[in-house]
Amino acid sequence: MAAKPHLKLAAFDMDGTITGERSSWEYLHRRLGIWEGQAQKYQELFLAGDISYEEFCRLDAAMWRDMPLAQVYAILDEIPLDGSAPKLLDRMLESGAHLVLLSTGLKLLADRLTGSLGFKTRLANELVHREGKLTGDIIVHVSTHPPGNTKGHHLRECMRLAGASPRETVAVGDSAGDLEMFQEAGLAIAVNPPEKDLELLQSRVP
Repeated sequence: MAAKPHLKLAAFDMDGTITGERSSWEYLHRRLGIWEGQAQKYQELFLAGDISYEEFCRLDAAMWRDMPLAQVYAILDEIPLDGSAPKLLDRMLESGAHLVLLSTGLKLLADRLTGSLGFKTRLANELVHREGKLTGDIIVHVSTHPPGNTKGHHLRECMRLAGASPRETVAVGDSAGDLEMFQEAGLAIAVNPPEKDLELLQSRVP
């Protein structure tokens, strides 16, 4: 009888998986009153394939130019954890897994969560700031489209560094945006995915 594989690596999405908001970008836009009729149109252009993911991020970040960093932190601090997240993360830590956060969300929020939840590695998208204000620029560390910098790419690299095989790796996410990460891991866990994503996840994840 084959031995049960030891869990070495657990990779988590952030928005909608360990937090109660599906998009930290959209949450910030809504709190500033610039989502409907403004930032929302950039999302529509991206979803229609009219602009790249990187351009989508650049246009969004430009809307926050000169915003005080303290104000951004204050708004992102309002975003609650998903109720089941701490218990799940604790179980992963107890198993000895190296916790990794891979997110297309905002690094400012990922930074806040990393220490308190036990993540050893984190990658998210970085709003550039200088002298206490956002510059309107963005560094895209995690993209949705290949080549490079996708969640799948980053998870493969994390697995290599940890010496973890797919059977020793779990990926946890909430949407079709986590599909590439799910396909790399031996075990994929979808947390409350939107109904529109269910069929795709069920058909593409083993």
